[in-house]
Amino acid sequence: MLERLRAVLPHSLMLLVAIGLYLAAMRIDTASAAVGGRIGPDFWPKVVIVFMGLLCVYEIVKRLVLHSSFTARGLTEGLTHNPAEPSEISDGVPVEAEPEREYPALLWSGAALIVGYVLVVPWLGFFLTTALFLAVFIRLGGFRRPLVTLAVSVIGAFALVVIFMRVAYISLPLGAGPFHDLSTALLALIGVR
Repeated sequence: MLERLRAVLPHSLMLLVAIGLYLAAMRIDTASAAVGGRIGPDFWPKVVIVFMGLLCVYEIVKRLVLHSSFTARGLTEGLTHNPAEPSEISDGVPVEAEPEREYPALLWSGAALIVGYVLVVPWLGFFLTTALFLAVFIRLGGFRRPLVTLAVSVIGAFALVVIFMRVAYISLPLGAGPFHDLSTALLALIGVR
């Protein structure tokens, strides 16, 4: 029993955090949201927090009531072996597996790219910064087809602008100078005033 309680401790703590965050989200000023019939600024934070709490409750019930300790391992876990290469046992003789390669430079480059995104987005605006971020991130990941990278970056950034501005009603940084003009033209294109 002690082992099962220990297994639900992280989920219990996160449930307490979710309750605290929900109480904090209830204090968000929603007076301006009544105008225009739009959802208020408290809507999306509360939705995310409720889902977080429900996931914690699910994990607690799964481990305490159903006595399950199953954890997902990923859909692609079995796809790591190339069938053209010899398997772990070849002709009755075990083959030593190569140690997995590590790429610390790529890890630090990705982290620096995220920090750079946060620093640059106020000046370049959300759309342009996101398109550049996606292009560089795809390139860092090893994908080398520039036209596909360009299409994915621009379409991905545009889709995020539409989702945030038209669906979730979240204000995004527009940028400064000519980048502000680009952002406002893009917003006019999708019908945001």
